[in-house]
Amino acid sequence: MTSKRRIVIGQYPNGDIKRISDETAQDIITDKARPGYKSIKIWATMGSPANFGNSAKEESDSYPHTLIPPKSGSMCRFVTIPPENEYINKVTREDVKNFYKSINSIELFSARNLKHPYMHKKNSLDYIYVMKGSIVLILDEDQVQLNQGDTIVNLGGNHAWSNRTDSVCELFISSHSGY
Repeated sequence: MTSKRRIVIGQYPNGDIKRISDETAQDIITDKARPGYKSIKIWATMGSPANFGNSAKEESDSYPHTLIPPKSGSMCRFVTIPPENEYINKVTREDVKNFYKSINSIELFSARNLKHPYMHKKNSLDYIYVMKGSIVLILDEDQVQLNQGDTIVNLGGNHAWSNRTDSVCELFISSHSGY
């Protein structure tokens, strides 16, 4: 996935529209244990309703990039999942724990023997769109093959992404805090 251009617009009280910024998103997470994995944060809101004021960009930029949206807020990101045939038999539980810890998401780590090393569950509503490629969504009791154009609504379900192809898979994820 190439860098993502992020254009932010806002509305003045008189109704005029203003371009607040036009830049490449800089908040990028990688994972040493999964070469080619990339998560690019586009925006985060600290609460709902969202802040449309002058400080909205600073709020979004100051929220640390994690897999967990802010409490009562939301986060939008693009994720590249590399083919796992290169790493799946090499990644250790310690690698996964270190990854989650490095992105302020240690509560997603489970020491249980799971169906996939990156299996996790978070308290959020996630809308996921498969932009490119295909991927297998691993669930506790099932697996679902997803292809470009498919959409997933995850209501806080335990899951992992397994790319069993030879090409990257690109996802668009909009996460919203649950209760």
